[in-house]
Amino acid sequence: MKTTLRKLRTAALAAAAMAPVASIAAGFALEEGSARGNVNAPELMAKGGEPASIYFNAANITALPGTQAQAGISLIKPWADVSTTSPYTGQKETSYGHSKVWTIPSAYVTHQLNDDFWFGFGLFTRYGLGAEFPETWAGRYSSYKAEIISFDASPQIAWKATDSLSLSAGFSLRYFDIELAQKIDAAGMYGLRNYNDPAYSPYDIDQDLHGDDVRPCLDLGLSWKITDTVTFGAAYHSRAQFKVRGDAKWEKHPAVNAMAPAYFEDCYFTARNWNPDKYMAGFTWDATERLHLSAGATYTTWHLYDTLLIKLDHDMIPGRDKLVSEKNWHDAWRLSAGASYDLTEEWAIRAGYTWDQSPINGAMADYLVPGDNRSIFAIGGGWTRGAWTIEASYFYELVEDFHVAGNPMHGTFDGKYQNASGHCLALSVTRRF
Repeated sequence: MKTTLRKLRTAALAAAAMAPVASIAAGFALEEGSARGNVNAPELMAKGGEPASIYFNAANITALPGTQAQAGISLIKPWADVSTTSPYTGQKETSYGHSKVWTIPSAYVTHQLNDDFWFGFGLFTRYGLGAEFPETWAGRYSSYKAEIISFDASPQIAWKATDSLSLSAGFSLRYFDIELAQKIDAAGMYGLRNYNDPAYSPYDIDQDLHGDDVRPCLDLGLSWKITDTVTFGAAYHSRAQFKVRGDAKWEKHPAVNAMAPAYFEDCYFTARNWNPDKYMAGFTWDATERLHLSAGATYTTWHLYDTLLIKLDHDMIPGRDKLVSEKNWHDAWRLSAGASYDLTEEWAIRAGYTWDQSPINGAMADYLVPGDNRSIFAIGGGWTRGAWTIEASYFYELVEDFHVAGNPMHGTFDGKYQNASGHCLALSVTRRF
């Protein structure tokens, strides 16, 4: 599981395109900022309570006295299988993605400069993960491997304007790295069989693209204590356009190379990709001294992912040095609710639920993305003693089955992305100085 999370579709004599790959959130976003945030993100949006507030809404670091440091890790194991039907023989096949545990680390530090200003710095990721299938699977002409790594370095300044209002501003410098691999049906290209026939062929061309880029993003935040028991928070994390540049490499069977030695020669490529805007807002209500309820929403401008244009430094085949794919995603909502209960001065328990809307345009979808809506059920708890706090959490993600209308020219076939789910264990440790 997003450079953004995509796969490259290349047809030998037709256009190719990158498409997103499986991740643990709708689209190719990640929302795992901390163990506590994995359970109850609206609480950290609205009023914070730990240095990981930087990830959600940095205005809330004004609630953290002195200097505080936090480190955490989320371990995610997604799963899904893909059923396909060959348009040529009617044969049905079920393929399984390689089982893998993905690691998402994070680290934060906050420092109170004076009575009015705080400084915060975070290291985290907002986009990533990937999908990998056997190189001989039925959908290999669409993709068999797609992996993205992104990483944000984020300095923030927060201002306590009044006793009830705090504001923040800063930026995130984002590194974006992506690798994409697929097969090209050389036998079908030369008319030796049906084009992109999912049946095994020894003459497949292997294609691999690997590139990266670095871009800045703007972060703004607001926290408003409306009453003694109700707090509202909102944050904006801006879009970024990446000009990914890297190597495009092809491996050809000797027989294919003999027939077309000048085709599919290694070169450089560039691809302009958007990471979308994120608008976050949340409320918390201290129902009692021990019970704290919250609700919030995130709106993501996925419509930016409408068309992907890939430019090669020279022709892949005669007359083709540009690859274009229409995606036409739509904006999406992520709605969450959570509760925290203080059992004692040292122990707290938490629970949360999230509904995550898919941004994918069904008419242009494929079965490599767990692209339908999903529900996330989370539990967790925290222990505080002296200068230390430890938070742990678990969530289970259930993704609705997703039907795919086949397009053999693009390497996709009638079928279903099904049994998609994910597990996440997370741990965060905070030290106050």
